[in-house]
Amino acid sequence: MYIIFDETIIDSEEIKDLIQQKSDFKVEKDMCKATKREDVLAYLVTLDVDLIEKQIREEYDLQDMEMEDLFEEYMELAEEKALELEELMPMYSIMEAKAYKWDMSENKIKTIMAVAHTDLGVLKLSDVVKRLLSETD
Repeated sequence: MYIIFDETIIDSEEIKDLIQQKSDFKVEKDMCKATKREDVLAYLVTLDVDLIEKQIREEYDLQDMEMEDLFEEYMELAEEKALELEELMPMYSIMEAKAYKWDMSENKIKTIMAVAHTDLGVLKLSDVVKRLLSETD
């Protein structure tokens, strides 16, 4: 899908490929159409829990962690890593990411991420992410 980014047209497939080549995320679904906007890129991305667990092991003893605390750490780190992808996005972009599920069968954290031009504003982009979260599994 093509997205209007300020005065430029961006192919969402190119950004999808960039995310998969330059990060540990796998793009499960292009959600640009689901945003119902012509100026927002959105994806459902997954991150392998084993990658996050390595980072958590450096800071905590996993033996002592409650499952709920571990879940929260996974979610936070997945969101942080998703927001680091902003470096790969076009200039003058803003980004919002929300991890929402630990898929234990696949051992992955699912995250919704959305990118737009700064003119859109953080509040509108946050609303788009909230709407997308309501449409996911």
